Amino acid sequence: MVSRASQRKVSSVVRNCYDGLMRFVDSNEDTDRLLSYYTRQQVMFLDRKLGCTFILITLCIAAYIVGYMFVYEKGYLEVEQAKGAVVTHVFGDAFSISSEKVAQRYFSSDEITYPGLENGNLFIATRQKVHKQKRGVCEDFNVPCIQNSDCTADLGGTCTPNGFCMEPSWCSEAGEKPEAYEMDTGNLQIWTRSIIQFIKIAAGRVFSTENEESTPRRGINTFTVRELLLKCEPLPVRYEEVAELGAIIEVQFFWECNVKSKDECRPQIQARRLDTIFDPDNIGFGFSYSEYVDQDNRYLNEVRGIRLFFKTSGLGKKFSLSAMINKASLGAALFQLAQVVVDLLMTRAFKLKEKYKARKYENTPDFSDAMKVVEEKQKMQITKEEMDEKEQKLIKEEMDWIANLDEAA
Repeated sequence: MVSRASQRKVSSVVRNCYDGLMRFVDSNEDTDRLLSYYTRQQVMFLDRKLGCTFILITLCIAAYIVGYMFVYEKGYLEVEQAKGAVVTHVFGDAFSISSEKVAQRYFSSDEITYPGLENGNLFIATRQKVHKQKRGVCEDFNVPCIQNSDCTADLGGTCTPNGFCMEPSWCSEAGEKPEAYEMDTGNLQIWTRSIIQFIKIAAGRVFSTENEESTPRRGINTFTVRELLLKCEPLPVRYEEVAELGAIIEVQFFWECNVKSKDECRPQIQARRLDTIFDPDNIGFGFSYSEYVDQDNRYLNEVRGIRLFFKTSGLGKKFSLSAMINKASLGAALFQLAQVVVDLLMTRAFKLKEKYKARKYENTPDFSDAMKVVEEKQKMQITKEEMDEKEQKLIKEEMDWIANLDEAA
């Protein structure tokens, strides 16, 4: 507990400090002037043209705030951008007859989508060539050359007139054609499961395509390769157009959800072709991989197909009073623009602009000359100390004169 003596001591110290501050202020400047309040003086122009212009601009700003910021842009909503994940599974198979070497082959879904790439992304094969190779000395089409020094000297490599190195390599058997398969994989079904969560505005809710349908269902969570290609924008892509060289397609599940609504949210599926954007001169997608029989024999597979990138992103929205107040505050600040625009028109564009300027602006005297006059007057003024000093000097001179007069008498 604080004693009364301590309270009185603290109160005394505070009071002394306040009194000292007030004495300091009073001794240096007038408190009414120091603590004065400044306000803006306004001039009313009795002109209907100016009034109509100001009202028109104000109404335009109000329409922008209400119509665009709140109605079109929904400024009363709090928005969060988020990214999710996609899981895919492929159903289907294919049977093809070789168009070169006489052969036929059945392709399962695992062979069509080989190799298994990162989660959610797929490769769908449309063309495949199988070369039977063995070790030997032949032209290596993977090593182009101009002169013999471009080849491997330790292996005795030489540059052929065809522009490739003749050296030990994997060689196709002379006169034997490769197996060439054209797989019709446009009707393969892809079961997609997309999931997203908006951590900031709805941490306890997860949006997923499995909330509505947990099993494969055409048109909702399952699509054929042809259907995904036809969703490409700005132009749909036909399966027959890309079956020969392949393509790179991005498929995006876009969620736009009101996180406070009890209704289920469904994603929009958007697709676009990427290989024509990144490298228009080298479109398509393909790769090669080897299957080794033994140390000296192998099969080289050249595959072309459709590379599918699946992505999930979205916007989560909910009503927010703070977001609405923030938008309203920003919009209210725009009303000052009406006065600025009218002032510019009034002083620059209107016919009576010179008269408007004369009423709007007030020119003060030249304070630099006025301050010089004040300084000169201050120099000419005699201070109280100087007057007292001169008066004491006169009194002393008078006393000395009277004393001298008495001595002479």
